[in-house]
Amino acid sequence: MISETVVELSRWQFAISAMFHFLFVPLTLGLSVLLALMESAYVLSGQAIYKAGCQFWGRLFAINFVLGVATRLTLVFQFGMNGSYFSHYVGDIFALPLAIEALSTFFLASLLFGPYLFGWERFGKRQHLLITWLIALAVNVSALWVLIANGWMQNPVGAAFNYQSFRMELTDFTQLLNNPVAAAKALHTIAASYVTASATVLAISAWLLIKNPKDAMAHSSYKLAAPFGLAAMLLVGGLGDATPHHDSPVQNRKLATLAGDDLGALLPEIEARIRNGIKAYALLQDLRDNNTDPALLADFDRRKADLGYALLLNRWTEHPADASDKQIALAAQFALPGSPALLYWTYRLMIACGIVTLLLLLLAVWRILDKKLPQPWLLRLCLYGVPLPWLACIGGWFIAEAGKQPWAIADTLPTFLSVSSLSAKELIFSLVAYAITYATVAFIGLFLIRRTIRPHISSPAQGAVQ
Repeated sequence: MISETVVELSRWQFAISAMFHFLFVPLTLGLSVLLALMESAYVLSGQAIYKAGCQFWGRLFAINFVLGVATRLTLVFQFGMNGSYFSHYVGDIFALPLAIEALSTFFLASLLFGPYLFGWERFGKRQHLLITWLIALAVNVSALWVLIANGWMQNPVGAAFNYQSFRMELTDFTQLLNNPVAAAKALHTIAASYVTASATVLAISAWLLIKNPKDAMAHSSYKLAAPFGLAAMLLVGGLGDATPHHDSPVQNRKLATLAGDDLGALLPEIEARIRNGIKAYALLQDLRDNNTDPALLADFDRRKADLGYALLLNRWTEHPADASDKQIALAAQFALPGSPALLYWTYRLMIACGIVTLLLLLLAVWRILDKKLPQPWLLRLCLYGVPLPWLACIGGWFIAEAGKQPWAIADTLPTFLSVSSLSAKELIFSLVAYAITYATVAFIGLFLIRRTIRPHISSPAQGAVQ
């Protein structure tokens, strides 16, 4: 039988790796666009203060980008180390958008990273601006490809189960690209990343202004980040996250959990799908004996959409076709989202963080439109409020992924079947190794960011208001 300890350790390790990597994603996406806008202002106006801002925030972008690449590598390792069956079962589909992303947009961003960082004196203003906009485009399209892959996990369209290879295989690339869940997730996540990056720039600018109210670079950054963040926040609020509202069994259960509805009412439908999946599983055994009877194939095709529900029974029996009524009832209960109270309150915390962030951005923009310097109390609010959009982003990902459980691929592959055949000791060792690695990366990142910001404070004349 499958070890629950191994499954839980594998889930924790992947969750920690994914969340730590995601900490660098919003700042990368949002800063890239803010840098492009700031450099456009420099090229159009010729004001040196915008160039100083580009170079200051560009150094922070560089640190964040490099650390994001480092954590991306460890995240990729997870699929081979902790999710070998996941890679076998759906790797041909899931890896396709990631491969396209790595070989196109991510490669382009990495290729231009050096010229962007060290090319200020080697390229003309318009040439360097083009490089900056290309990097911004590349990292955002790169995120789009990743979100297409993640959206497929929530709504696996354009794929079908092959009874001969016992794997999911791509049947329609167009459907994969046009997945409505992926589109909703991409718009919501990228806009939320812009809000998070803007709030971070706003907070650092506020801190610089608290230290030196005449810091012109901080003023210009503050005046750019506030309206950009507000526009992105309005987009997030206007769009919402349409993923839970997509009409599919897993998303309907997630939506019911977030609404606080009685999940017990969903059990009869789940049990029916499990029983239909058991029949598909039994037919699969006949098909794997090289039986090509057309009637058998047609019967299997009608039922194979529920095959994943039969696989849920592997948690209690090695032979799903022989499952008892009690085991079917246990599997149906297991198919409901775990920790509904945690999902319910995380959703509300996420919304609360978003509302407070919106109010802060409105206040900041109001002072800018009123052509008044931000008051000390507002600067402190911007500084202390910076964790809120980060918490909202992490909460959103938690809801998306925890609300999908017990599925690695919605309605298709249970999470406990996705993991590699590792021992608990091996997982504990690797988990400790990852924790040490991430702690080291976090320390290096904070040290470099501090080293970048401190010199600006110690030499305020370069950014003083004239």
